[in-house]
Amino acid sequence: MDNFININDFGAVGNGLHDDSEAIYSAIQSLVTQKGGILYIPAKTYAIGKEVVIDFPGIYIRGASPYFSVIKVLENFDGSSAITFKPNTYQLSKGTGIDHGLTVNCNNQEVHGITGVKMYDQVCMQNVEVKNVHKDYSGFNFTQDTEGYSKIGQTLLLENCYGERYRGEANAPMFYFDRYQEVNLVGCKAFPSQPNSEMLQGDGFYLKDCRGFTFTGCSVAFAENAFVVEAATKNVSGITISGQTNEAIASYALKTKALNATMVESVTVLPIRSEVREIEEKQLDGSERKVVVGGGNFDIQKTTKALIYSMDAALTLGISSSQNVVFSTASEKVINLAAGNSVFGLANFARSGTSILDALTINEFSSVPTVYFADKAGVNKSRIEQQSANLRFGFRYVEPSGAKSYINKFIILKNDLVNATNIQVTYPEGTNTVVRRVEIGEPNSAGEGYRGLRIRN
Repeated sequence: MDNFININDFGAVGNGLHDDSEAIYSAIQSLVTQKGGILYIPAKTYAIGKEVVIDFPGIYIRGASPYFSVIKVLENFDGSSAITFKPNTYQLSKGTGIDHGLTVNCNNQEVHGITGVKMYDQVCMQNVEVKNVHKDYSGFNFTQDTEGYSKIGQTLLLENCYGERYRGEANAPMFYFDRYQEVNLVGCKAFPSQPNSEMLQGDGFYLKDCRGFTFTGCSVAFAENAFVVEAATKNVSGITISGQTNEAIASYALKTKALNATMVESVTVLPIRSEVREIEEKQLDGSERKVVVGGGNFDIQKTTKALIYSMDAALTLGISSSQNVVFSTASEKVINLAAGNSVFGLANFARSGTSILDALTINEFSSVPTVYFADKAGVNKSRIEQQSANLRFGFRYVEPSGAKSYINKFIILKNDLVNATNIQVTYPEGTNTVVRRVEIGEPNSAGEGYRGLRIRN
């Protein structure tokens, strides 16, 4: 099979020590002359002293094993990435990627693991592990070669890809995307800090000026932030996160931000599965204290048309965020600084029912269904409740002792009585509150053609 090239046939040794860069380069050039094909990496560790560059369409790297086919970066490496897909034009960027698995060991050198430059259509990476990533570099780095609003890559699939830091310190995200759209990540996992590290730094996934991203069944662990979405030069839209797992996130499950007149819009975050860890956090005086970290909170700035299930996590909607919908089981943790957002408080173990912006609460889990109303400050509150066959309207009062209770002011009765309305009213009588049904007087008792209404003593 001419288009299936084994790098061993071009002199690659695969002992983890010998520099196999030239052998791999020769194998790639053979595929270029054949207009593409498979670059096969056997189950050995191949050391490289300089960057492996794929600059022709239709060339796929295929490993024999996700774990035993290894590309290892040597010290004094020449290049900015272990493997780079960098076509000269968009037309030469199609049909490339990595399949059947490959491990890239960055060896804590100052390089990215995998870099894709202006990749465009039919790009797929499957079962790729990048480990021992330097604190200032990313495991997966997808960029453009020039600045500009119109520059964009598209149609990428990353499946079961994994990135892991060398140590806890991190200044770069593990997965970075700059100006890409129509991208799907399935089952990808990011460790921006080393697994089980107590130094939680770096971001899991960082999207800059991106559109149309879907994350399905991905996870982030031991990080400062799980997701950061930035609109720098253009609006960002169409980001969907579902089936996500976060573990030991120091700050945010999702942080959105936008510069100048740009906005982040149409972001959907379905409920996140959170794993909680107890870690030792270093204090300024050098001491340590135990803190519990989970799936992270939400900081939503300059964002519109988002749908977020924050559940029991804290969430802030910034002053420039509007037309967003939030579902929370801890609505007291939702800070809404802008008008035009909808916050639904879901039931939890302490409170049944559903609330909307904490102004309207519907309690359906009861033999006495109740709707509560409150002003923004939570000072004035009222309720409507259905008790047996009656509908009761009441206000909340604060007693001198500080106790709070509702007193019904108006009641509508279901059952009819002769010469009586279906209305009961309350009125004070001394220190007591009396409830009486409003009765109907005799014909013309309130003047010709009118009946009077009366209340019994």
